[in-house]
Amino acid sequence: MSLVCSAATKRRALACTLLDRLAAAAPTESGAPGQLVYLEESAGRNYLLGILDALTFLGALRQTDDGLGASVVSPQAGWSLRLLSDLLDSGAPLIADWHSPGVTVRRPFQRSGDLLAALEARRREVLPQAAPVREVEAAVGVISRAEGHDERRFLLAFDANAGAWQLPGGRRALNDTGIEATLLRELQEELGLRRIRVPNDLTLRPLPPLIAVRDSPTYGVRTRTRFYPFVVTLHHEPPVGEGVRWFSEAELRAGRGSDGQRIDAGPLLSLLERPDLDLAGRGCDVPAPAPHASASALLEVK
Repeated sequence: MSLVCSAATKRRALACTLLDRLAAAAPTESGAPGQLVYLEESAGRNYLLGILDALTFLGALRQTDDGLGASVVSPQAGWSLRLLSDLLDSGAPLIADWHSPGVTVRRPFQRSGDLLAALEARRREVLPQAAPVREVEAAVGVISRAEGHDERRFLLAFDANAGAWQLPGGRRALNDTGIEATLLRELQEELGLRRIRVPNDLTLRPLPPLIAVRDSPTYGVRTRTRFYPFVVTLHHEPPVGEGVRWFSEAELRAGRGSDGQRIDAGPLLSLLERPDLDLAGRGCDVPAPAPHASASALLEVK
């Protein structure tokens, strides 16, 4: 282990030295031109050539035809190399958290989402037709109720990571037995229910799947999502609180609630454009079924 650490420490020192040389040779804000930096013969030259290639890929360097020399493209690039040298020398990872989703601008590079969003934005600039890098399956529930003459309101849940109100539901997990189980699990979590039993508490009616390609509001990368929507008929009034609200169709189409909060209801809007689909569940007006329902007909999520 000590030999491995020693080798890694030596490579890091070589990299920092190269970054410092490049930064010192960068053009200045006052207009002084940059200087060419050549690699000398050394035991670590192949390793340093790889670093030059990577920095050239990032656009910070211009390499000579033989690939053994490089010049920094701008003062800003020189500053970035100095920062990278300091970060590398510190031994701390550039990204502190590779697990939490979401994008933050207050603490850049605190989360992997920041880097992913930045890389995706640049990828889309140079490759506008680039394919999605992420593919997921998700189940969503359409819960509605009548209000006034030919008016319906829809129940949405707030997604803190996306910063918007969305249809209740979520991504299919590896241990979900099916897409219906995914929806029941998500409804239980998002509606704050202790348990959900079918058909005692609700019934589900599947609708045709939807395919959507968009930038994920949670991870910031182009994502292809196969949505499995269900009309959900609740047999009891759902709990409506801080994270669950009813919205009108006009608010859905505007993308904002009456209080200005963002609504991201793309799947539901796509369904509303289909006149052949009946999105009206019987909602909360349906009485609860008789308590003698067969146990074999129950699907319980605990």
